[in-house]
Formats: sequence, C-alpha cells, structure tokens
Amino acid sequence: MKIGIVGKFPPIEGGVSMRTYWTAHGLAKRGHSVHVITNAKEAGAPSRLYMRDEDWARCEAQYGPGSVKVHWTDPYRRRQWHVPAGTPYIAKLASLGLELAHQGAIDIIHSYYAEPYCIAGHIIAQATQLPHLVRTAGSDVGRLWALPQFVALYNHIFTSAAAVICGSAVAQKMAAAGVAPTRLAVDPQLVRLQELFTPEGEALDVGLLLGQMADENDPDFRDTSFGEFDPSLRYFGIYGKLLKEKGIYALLEALKRLLASGARAGLLVMAHAPLGNDGVFRDYLKANALQRHVCQLPYLPHWRVPEFIRRCVAVCCLEQNFPIKFHTPAIAREVITCGGCLIASTELIRKLPAAQRLIDRGGCIAVSDVHCADDLAAKLAWVLDHPDEVTRMRCEARKHGVALDTGNTFPQKLESILSDILSSRRLSAENIRGPSVDWIPPAAKTQPLPS
Repeated sequence: MKIGIVGKFPPIEGGVSMRTYWTAHGLAKRGHSVHVITNAKEAGAPSRLYMRDEDWARCEAQYGPGSVKVHWTDPYRRRQWHVPAGTPYIAKLASLGLELAHQGAIDIIHSYYAEPYCIAGHIIAQATQLPHLVRTAGSDVGRLWALPQFVALYNHIFTSAAAVICGSAVAQKMAAAGVAPTRLAVDPQLVRLQELFTPEGEALDVGLLLGQMADENDPDFRDTSFGEFDPSLRYFGIYGKLLKEKGIYALLEALKRLLASGARAGLLVMAHAPLGNDGVFRDYLKANALQRHVCQLPYLPHWRVPEFIRRCVAVCCLEQNFPIKFHTPAIAREVITCGGCLIASTELIRKLPAAQRLIDRGGCIAVSDVHCADDLAAKLAWVLDHPDEVTRMRCEARKHGVALDTGNTFPQKLESILSDILSSRRLSAENIRGPSVDWIPPAAKTQPLPS
C-alpha cells in the first residue's frame, strides 16, 4: 500500500506523536510505502522534543521495499501572513497531501488526531476521492469535540470517513453523531515495547544532556531546563505534562516531607506545563526551596525514554481525578516493561490490562490517594530503604509488561484495517468494533486474575 499519514510526529511530544512514529515505521517494515505529512517542525519548546542529529536521522528510513518519507510544512514566515494573523496549518498539510496524491505517491489517507490533521485529511480525501481512515485520541474528542464551534465540522468529518478508529467510550459518541456501527473499527493493538523498553541498556547521563544543551545554546531550549542536578542523589522520576491532575504538586509535597526526614533524594522531571506555562511550577519550587533537589529536563524522543526510566530509582504516575475518563496514558506500561519501579495511583493502575496482577508491592507500588502527603512520602521512603525488595518488584514488573505484549502483532491490525478500506472502502467483519473487542493480551484473557 501507498499510505499517507497526516498527524503528529517527532519532534512533537506526546503519545499521539509516539504512536504515529512507530506506526509509520512498523508499516514500512512490512513493505509499505509510508508518507508522513506533518507540521511537527513548527512545534516550539516546550512541546518540542530535544533532538540530536542521530534522533533526526531516525525520522525517515528505508526497509527493503518499504520506506518512511516525511513531508514537513514550512515554518510560519512573513509571506504566510494574513489578517487575522495565524499559522495556516490546515492549508499547508492539505496542500502537501494533494501534491502527493496527484503524483500517485499515496492511495489512502490515514489521519490521527482531529485538529488539524483529520480536517486536512478530510480535505485531501474529498478532493481526490481517496479513502480516508480517521483515528481519534483523548483530548481531541474529549475536549475539542465538545466546543460549539467545532462540533458541526467534526461530526461531518467523522461521518464522511470510510472508517473511524476510537476507544470504546468514544464509540457511543460516534454512533450518536451518526457514524454507522459498521464503520467503527476495532482499536488497533498497542505499540510493542519489550524490544526497546528493556532493563538492560544505558541510563540517561543527565549531566551530559545539560552540557549538550548549554553548548548548543538553542533558543528553543534555553528555558526548558530548571533546577539543579546532583549525581550523588537518588532520583525519583516523573514525565509527561505538568498537570495538577497528574499529581505533580502532591509529589512535590511528599518530596518535601521525605527530605525533612533526612533522606538524600531528588526528582527528575521530564515534563512541562501546557502552553509552556512553567512559571507556577518553578515558583512553587523556589517558594519551597526545592531547586537543589528537582531537575527539570526537556522532552526527549520516545526511543530515549528507557534511558530516563533506568536513571530513576522509581517513576511516578500519579494521575487522579483526571477529567478525560477514557484517557489511557502509556507511561505506566512503559515503566513496567522497562523493568522500572512504578509508583502509581490506583486510578491509573486500573486502566492497565490485567491490572489486578499489579498488586501493591508485587509489580508496582499503589497509591490510593495521591494527595495524602504522609502516605506518599512513606512509599517514597520505602523505595529508598528496601533496594532488594525493589529489585524483586522490578523483575515482576518486567514480566507483566512483557505479558502485555504477548500475542501483540503490531501493526498488523492497523494494516488489516487499511487494506479493508483500500480494497472495498468498508471494514471486514473481523475489523468492525463490537461491544467489547479492543485488543486484550492473551495472557490477560486466559489466566485467572487474583482477587
């Protein structure tokens, strides 16, 4: 197949960008020609990954007959200016896609994330009569779709697409919007992690990273690091977006209590606030005298995340009362697959397949209420005081992470969905979403779960 993917891509941070990257390269490894159409180079820090030359080289690749070619939109310049001013992402993405279609380089469009990618994909498909497969994420349908000035267009795009990939909670909203059940596709398998996220490998050299950033003096990353790094400390870690609902301030309060008890520890933060609003977070660190114990880093590409996990004595995933109920972050699964020590809220643990296997101090450390600072501080202290137990937990976590990959043939399910749409513009029975047909690892389906 000749596939045009319109979506987020490195150097954009986040789970959608990560999945688009591995999807493109996974399909190319299976012999397909993949053209990625993206505005990723226009992303600025802190939403931009810190990429070295070797990271940029990984964006494109040739795999025998299969290949990945990336088509970047041009950065906003004076000639693109119009009134009222704004970057014309949709026009640029759609134009790149139309050029590829007219050249015969693509014969199917796959867009991932509604704004602006599914809109651009819809324009390409409507102008060329190519089939269009739409995929949604969390915040696009959980937040953007609810906006009055967005809903009519989004409804039209979803009902016009040959098929829509979405989570089970979103499927009901799609049906209510008029998307026929026969055009709702089963959610493809999760990205395979076990080959990249392994206990063995390099740990992140934080000092080297900070030195590289200082030497390059890139204005995009001048303000993405903060605090101090002390290699003599044992560091906990957290990565993702700096949101109160992800427990960052609860963790900082627990860290204060841990330090007050005399523990020598720190926190590595590979995270930033939405829209780059890191002032509140940094002001909190200053007000609580935590700069010497907290080191904030820029986002790194997904293939470097295992280095971060290995550098940390434990990684915290403390999502609680998250407003988007069907949000399913990949971070916890990355940590356990890498053999890391996971400290996670019970709310988040319940979102993992076969979650009951991750019993407290079995494969992870469970936190029932992340806002109970004394309890959270005690769990952090336990990690520091029980290295042998933590080593055992890491082994159990790795086993569970690998089990979640059992039977995962990523990206064959997506390949099958694309093939259906390209050949007949309809889904075969095996690719139509049923009431509960999302992929579940065989190990989770066939083995009993502890009560």
